[in-house]
Amino acid sequence: MPQRRPSFLPAPRDRRQEPSGFIYPGKEDRLTINGMTGSGKSTFALWLFAESADYDKKPWILIDFKGEKIIQQMIAEKLAQIVSVHDNVPKQPGVYVVTPNPRKDGMAVVAEFLWKIYEKGKVGVFLDEATMIPELRGESNSGGPFQSILSQGRSKEIPCWVLAQRPVNVNRMVYSENNFYCAFRLRSQDDLKKVMDAIPEDSEGFEKTWNPRLKLKPYNSRWYDAQQDRSWILHAAPPADATLDILFDRLDKAKKREVL
Repeated sequence: MPQRRPSFLPAPRDRRQEPSGFIYPGKEDRLTINGMTGSGKSTFALWLFAESADYDKKPWILIDFKGEKIIQQMIAEKLAQIVSVHDNVPKQPGVYVVTPNPRKDGMAVVAEFLWKIYEKGKVGVFLDEATMIPELRGESNSGGPFQSILSQGRSKEIPCWVLAQRPVNVNRMVYSENNFYCAFRLRSQDDLKKVMDAIPEDSEGFEKTWNPRLKLKPYNSRWYDAQQDRSWILHAAPPADATLDILFDRLDKAKKREVL
């Protein structure tokens, strides 16, 4: 691995709690992060992933349809490995990237890879853009592989992080039974409502955080923690370099422990 400067952020710990009460997602948690293009959604999601996902203990698959810039940097700096959609699911801990080409590969191949994840279990899934998976669009339950992962993921130890630009076009199942909900700037009030429908109106901080009239500052987001039943406004995430630093540090420590 190339040498990188140390991260300016604290070393991650499972479900670390900050003084403000903010708790990072744990190894079995599910979350959905929503926001329009340019809102800061992907930068935040990948920083949070670098901080808290347990890719040093099990394989995590990043399904990247759009060639996200930070993910491509992770690959270039050998912090993530490319896996073909035709391959088997990796067994070793680490960060793996699948970049399906729907036009070239067809969605049937993607569905087959998702079934492999479902059958293997004990694999984390990070999906960057839910509307690219046909069964996650705003349609009824199809019983397809990703919906099977969502409905049975806890028992099979498959945590899911699902990102979406337009929640209104995403199957409601994506928004049920998450541990965390996050929303950046969204294109419409209907998109915001789709996320809000899963959050109790009597929860702490609901009115202040999820008021539709609230105008978020650039790259800020709304955050709800179901375990604490509490919401916050989050500030902008650190820059992409911080994500790469954190990944390097955690993967390097895992390598020294001969986990990787």
